[in-house]
Amino acid sequence: MNDREKLAQEVKTWRAKAGFTAEAAAKVLGIPKRTFEGIEQGRGFPYPLLLRVAMERKTPSPPATIEVPRRLEQQKAGRRA
Repeated sequence: MNDREKLAQEVKTWRAKAGFTAEAAAKVLGIPKRTFEGIEQGRGFPYPLLLRVAMERKTPSPPATIEVPRRLEQQKAGRRA
């Protein structure tokens, strides 16, 4: 397996775990959809290390995205009252 194929496999695995469409994944990573599709097809990317770092940083963690600090909820409730 060459470097391009390895990167393609990593990207496919990341996208599957995150549950993203190709379009959503590209948007999250800040790259054009066609570029993302090319990476998944094994055409490579000039900055593979940066792409790996971006994927690591952009992996959604459901508890972190859903959890709202209690103080924030109280503040919002106080404004409505």
